[in-house]
Amino acid sequence: MGQKKPKVTAASGKKKSKITLISSTTLEYLKNNTIAKVHNGVFQQDYSILRSDSAYSYTDKNMVDAFGHVNINQGDTLNIFSDKLNYDGNTKQAILTGHVKMVDKDVTLTTEYLTYNTATRIATYVGGGKLVNKDNTLTSINGYYFSFSRDAYFRYNVVCKTPDALIKTDTLRYNSGTRISYFYGPTHIYGTKDKDTLYTEDGTYNTVNEQARFGKKNLYSQGTKTLKGDSLFYDRLKGYGRAVKHITFNDNEQKTTLRGDLGEFYKDDDRAIVTQNAYAIFVVEEKDTTKTDSVAQKLTAPGDKNAVNKKSPAQTKTDSVTLKRLGLASAAKKPPVQTKTDSVTIKRMGLGQVNKKPTVPSSTVKTDAPASKTPPAKKTGAGDLKGKTDTTHKTKPGSKVKDKADTLHKLKADTLKRIKSDSLYMAADTLETQILTWKELKKLQRDRFEANNRDTSIKIVKHLILTKAPKVITIEAPKMPVDTSFYHKEYFGKPKPKPVPPPVKKKQVKPIDPKKLAADSIRNKIMADSLEVIANHGLKDTSRVRIISGHHHSKIFKSDLQAKSDSMFYSYADSTIRMYVKPMIWTQGSQLSGDTIYLRMKNRKLDNMDLFPNAFVVNIEKNDSLHFNQMGGTIIHGTFKDSKLNSLLVTGNAETIAFTRDSATNKVTDMMRSLSSRFLANFVKGEFNRVTYYVKPDIRALPFKDAKEEDKILKGFIWKPKDRPVSKESIIGSYKPPVVKKPASTKGPIKGTVPVKSKTTGKPKPGDKVTTTPPGLKMVKDSALIIKLDTAKKLDTLKKIPAAKPKAGQ
Repeated sequence: MGQKKPKVTAASGKKKSKITLISSTTLEYLKNNTIAKVHNGVFQQDYSILRSDSAYSYTDKNMVDAFGHVNINQGDTLNIFSDKLNYDGNTKQAILTGHVKMVDKDVTLTTEYLTYNTATRIATYVGGGKLVNKDNTLTSINGYYFSFSRDAYFRYNVVCKTPDALIKTDTLRYNSGTRISYFYGPTHIYGTKDKDTLYTEDGTYNTVNEQARFGKKNLYSQGTKTLKGDSLFYDRLKGYGRAVKHITFNDNEQKTTLRGDLGEFYKDDDRAIVTQNAYAIFVVEEKDTTKTDSVAQKLTAPGDKNAVNKKSPAQTKTDSVTLKRLGLASAAKKPPVQTKTDSVTIKRMGLGQVNKKPTVPSSTVKTDAPASKTPPAKKTGAGDLKGKTDTTHKTKPGSKVKDKADTLHKLKADTLKRIKSDSLYMAADTLETQILTWKELKKLQRDRFEANNRDTSIKIVKHLILTKAPKVITIEAPKMPVDTSFYHKEYFGKPKPKPVPPPVKKKQVKPIDPKKLAADSIRNKIMADSLEVIANHGLKDTSRVRIISGHHHSKIFKSDLQAKSDSMFYSYADSTIRMYVKPMIWTQGSQLSGDTIYLRMKNRKLDNMDLFPNAFVVNIEKNDSLHFNQMGGTIIHGTFKDSKLNSLLVTGNAETIAFTRDSATNKVTDMMRSLSSRFLANFVKGEFNRVTYYVKPDIRALPFKDAKEEDKILKGFIWKPKDRPVSKESIIGSYKPPVVKKPASTKGPIKGTVPVKSKTTGKPKPGDKVTTTPPGLKMVKDSALIIKLDTAKKLDTLKKIPAAKPKAGQ
């Protein structure tokens, strides 16, 4: 066998290597020495060594079948163990079955059926397998392992377990050297410590430093919070996340959504920062049906005699008010009064015999007859009425009681309608949201208050900054003789003891005057309210509160309210939006401004607002931009009703300017100007209604034609309608208003026309045009077709030029 020359394949041009037997305990040849039976044999081909308990070697086919404790060794790092082996030396393909175990450095692959190529060092399994790499374990149905690159591809039901995460995907590539996972399909990463979830369809995850990079349909979620983005990076150890393009941060618990094109998330601070076209969305309810829903739950079907009596005392009052508005006050009265009212009504209808004793058999009074035998509703006989009348009220089905019951059912259907909701959009160059404890939030508010309200009683000492070194005169300290008295202690005797001072009598503490104590408590309360950090709103110091801050060019858009300022701050503890640095609000034709504005919400509806100091309100009527109703003062407190402005209370040097109009011509006739300590302005359905003045108001009225221009505006007047956001898209920084194309200019004569001469002066009038006609050709009706259609539409001169009558033969 050793003297035979190796064969050369035509395809590869390389010599075929033979499987050689190195050693064995026994050797037996079968079938003309073509098959060798070997025990404890060791075979070798190239750099591969094969061992087994027993084997059959096919010398003519260059193949080996091995059984029992099969081992394939390549170098010092790769070993494969199995129960059976079929090895083809021509293709160098090994098929291993039964408890297959492949060990490559720190990687262990186990399966029941494995195909391995000793030349390419690629292992494949299709019946399920497991790969273990240090602390990482991967399982799948199909798998491919590349020993040279140490890459492993997994397919179908892939599960990767790490010390801190569980990965489930459909397609995964894992490198055992770098321990990095690559995802090529829908993938879920579940955090075992933080209970967070990462989803992607294309990305990588480093199991060593726990850094993830995702690039397709990415989503990070933790509890009620989610973060989306076209590109997502997350470092689990540092708790840092970064999202790029079309990002969305959503908090389902607080019903808050932040969007933008660049975002960062810090897990330790529970803080998210969104920049580049950043805006937040708040869900605001327009209709509060809590009261009506409580009434609707108590309403029952018509004919139930306990329909009114089932209500609780607290609900009876509410129901009576509701029924009174609907004209149903009698439905809530007591049964005796109601029966009397119904009898009068029935008597007027000519049915006075209904309340008498029945003269018909009792069988006709039954009310539980089948629906098929029920008489038609159109009949008005006494027997039919008795059969259908409620035993409590004894009235006709068409009477007021049934109408009331039907109306109650309509009321129930209306109150069960879905609550209408609106969204409030807040945008800024940078939006920051964070969850703080109530103690941290109070400290933050106190720091902001002290930064904006400095204590002027504290004198600031300016330090002298020297530009040149001062001239210094050095003085030597005088030398004093040394005191030697301590060498002869008590030379003149012991010192006399000091006399003990008499005891000091304590002053009697005067009892506190309760009036002064009450005054001090009121003063302290005022100070606490001014700081707005002392009130706890029923929260503990450890309560967690979410805040949202908008920095630079902050804007708000709602369907009926818009606002802008340089910065905004929103806290879920008190549902208040705080606006700083030149804030403005536009609503219902009014512009409200001040140095600081607080906009509060209650039950997710606009409730009230405060403007201070230098508060100012400008109001226009029916888009009249020439005459402005104005209000100004130190502080303005406004209230909302159904998300519309309800009242404005102006306090401190309250001034107003209002214009009165003629009801017929709607022209301004008079101007009124007032000055008082405070006044109250009321609105009805969002429109200005009346003003109430307090504490000796000074009101002056004068005709509008006699008013000077400087008297028509108050000090601090501001009117900036162009700064008002026009849509929810306009509050984003990258918004560009649509370009309105101007119509083409029509100045000058149109091509194909000449000026028409005037009859009086003989000169052409400006704007008059006439079509041109060739010489010798008269204008007729059909000749208008030669003029272009657009020119014919613009000109009206064809009607002015009389058409010549055609001659015979023309």
